[in-house]
Amino acid sequence: MHTLEMNPTPVDPVCGMTVNPDVARAAGLTTEHEGTSYYFCGRGCRLEFLDDPKRFFDPDYLPHM
Repeated sequence: MHTLEMNPTPVDPVCGMTVNPDVARAAGLTTEHEGTSYYFCGRGCRLEFLDDPKRFFDPDYLPHM
C-alpha cells in the first residue's frame, strides 16, 4: 500500500502525506524494509520510521502530521 509499485502516489507511512517519489529519492528520503520501498516527506518521518518500522504496520496506528 505504501510502495510506488502498488500506489502511483506513495504515502509517507509516518504522517500520511503523499510524496513525490522523484523528490524523495533525490533528497535521500527513502528506505527499503523487508523488500518494500518507502518514501518520506521529510527527514524526521524517515528517522522515526527507521527507529521502529513495525510500529507503523500496527492496525491501530493512525498516521499523524
